[in-house]
Formats: sequence, C-alpha cells, structure tokens
Amino acid sequence: MGRGGELVGRTVRGIYHEMQQHYLSFRLLVWLKEHGITRKVNFLISHKISHELKEDSADERQKSREYFAAQKERAERVLSLLADEKSVNVWKEAVGYRTMGRSIGREYYSEEDQYFVKDIICLKDGEVFVDGGSYTGDTIQQFMDTARREKVRFKQIIGFEPDRENYGLVNKFYGKKKNILLIPKGLSDMKKMLCFSGEGATFGACESAGSIGGGVKIPVINIDAVPACRNATFIKMDIEGAEMDALKGARMTIQTNYPKLAICIYHSDEDMLRIIEYIHELVPEYRLYVRHHSKSNVETVLYAVL
Repeated sequence: MGRGGELVGRTVRGIYHEMQQHYLSFRLLVWLKEHGITRKVNFLISHKISHELKEDSADERQKSREYFAAQKERAERVLSLLADEKSVNVWKEAVGYRTMGRSIGREYYSEEDQYFVKDIICLKDGEVFVDGGSYTGDTIQQFMDTARREKVRFKQIIGFEPDRENYGLVNKFYGKKKNILLIPKGLSDMKKMLCFSGEGATFGACESAGSIGGGVKIPVINIDAVPACRNATFIKMDIEGAEMDALKGARMTIQTNYPKLAICIYHSDEDMLRIIEYIHELVPEYRLYVRHHSKSNVETVLYAVL
C-alpha cells in the first residue's frame, strides 16, 4: 500500500472512530455491517496496514502452499470432520485464496450473517452469550438484534475486550445494562499478562509475554475461571490469533455446557486445521461447519453446534 492508500486508510479510520463515539451513528454502522454494506470499510478499520500487505504477499502465499502441501493428510482428515459439503467447499476456497490468491466464488461467502448464520445458529430463550473480542460492541449489538428478531429472551452477555479505547466505547453504550457484563481483559489459557499490540479503535493482537515490540502488557484470563461464563450457551471468538489458547482455557465450559461456538480460524494456516481438530477432540458430537464472510482471506469462521 502506497502513501495515498495509507492516508485514505487513516482518514477512514478517523471518520469511523468518530462515528463510534455516538450511539445513533454507531447503530447505523452496525446496521450497515449486518447488511454487508460496510465490509470494505470494516476491513480497513479492523486490520492493520501490515495485515493488508501480508494478504497480498507472494512470499506469504508461497509459505501457505508449502504448509498445506506438507499437511495434506491432516487437511483431508479435517475435511472429513465437517458436517456438510458446503463447509468442505468453503474451506477449500479459503485455502485457495491463502495459497494461490484465487478469488473466492460468490456462492462460498456471505458478508451479512457472520456469527449468526441462520441455518446453523439458532438462538433460544436463556442464552448466555460470551463475546471474545468485543471490539466496540458491534457483535453484542448484532446478538441483541438477532435475539429480538427471533423473539428470544437472552439471560446475559459477557464481553471481553482488552484494548482500553475500545473498552471505553463498548462500556459507554452497554456498561450500565444489568444483563451485560463487560470485562476489560483478553482471553487465553490462564490468568496472566501478555503483550498486546493495539492501535486505537483497531483490533489488537495478543503475543507472548516475552515478545519484542511496541505493545503494552494487558491482563488475560481464561473462560473457565470466570463464574459468569459457567452457564455459557454461545461462545464467539475473534481475538487475532489467540483463539487456540482461549479455547484451551474454555475446555471445561465447552465440555460441560456444549455451547454453540463461532470461532475465527483465519488468523493463521495452522488455525485452519488445529482449531477444527481441537473442537472435535473436545466434543466429538459437535456438528462442525465452516463459513466465510469476506471476499478475501479474512473472516473464516468455524461453527460448532449439537
């Protein structure tokens, strides 16, 4: 991306962030996202310029090709675990983009229904929704909107957001609601401090505590250690590559409650395989679906339901 593209990205991010400061404009952004209208803008906002450059990197595609070639047998087994032919095709399309830069067929992605795919996710009365990576509250609002449309009364929402600025926004809109609990922490396999690379209203990436970089240390916790999550019925995670550790930290909750899961698997090639394998290991009875929610290599989500 050249200087012009960087300037446009910063300008759009600034406008987007300013709109998130006010509830009515924030609700407009959520509505536009729910209808797939702001996907390109969300991509600019939610992914750092370095991530965008990585997306188009020939070197990264070569690494992905080598990785999936070496993991061919694992990939075949993972595909055999998926519940329908569409999931198999979607996974292959997503990997095709990662390895060859091939455009994803229009029939294999949907920009409107991320985390709430109608033929997979069915909300019920009494839902306890755990939102891993609440950002500024967009998924919390989508959950509430979906529950209202489906005439479902949810019991509680527990949102985790470690970025101070993002947490301030989500807390501003939802912090006083009695059935919403917001926790200013990230998710991992245990309670500890990690290095968090944040950039204002953008998503941050959790790295190892000993990593070198300009990030700040943040507290993280595991879902199993949070009393409010003990009765979780639906867990969503989009936490910039920390999903695998967070799933390990939710092992007891998942094996006890069998909650619906919507877990992002696009943050690495290994995640495209290992997260599916791990969820199957935890609860072999889960039906596993893969859906993709963008035109590029981001927003691939694994859904697990009974």
